Amino acid sequence: MSRTAHLLLAAAFVATPAAAERWREMPGAPNARLAIDLDSIRREGPWRVFRTRTTVPGLKGTIIGTVAMDCKAGITELRAQRGYAEGVLKRERVFPSGKRPRQKLPNPAADPAFKIVCAA
Repeated sequence: MSRTAHLLLAAAFVATPAAAERWREMPGAPNARLAIDLDSIRREGPWRVFRTRTTVPGLKGTIIGTVAMDCKAGITELRAQRGYAEGVLKRERVFPSGKRPRQKLPNPAADPAFKIVCAA
């Protein structure tokens, strides 16, 4: 599983469905289905901010994450997560700006999420 897939999976463990959604499935996680909401990608300074959706086969639940990616630096940052079970918000977690989990992508050009988000 790619490092971005791990971060997206983490993002999936807390989030909320929105009106405008156009999800693109991502490869990389054998035990979960990861997707990026193409309609949510927006610029915020050097960051591209977007929503992720993670589901795990056999479990009744969805995690919607808010993730940011610095395309120039190749860094991803987890900003928030919302966990839903049967459409009901069960858990929400928002990370303050100084405490957001970040990771440097080892090879951004080969990362499927990087290719989608940074091309938008």
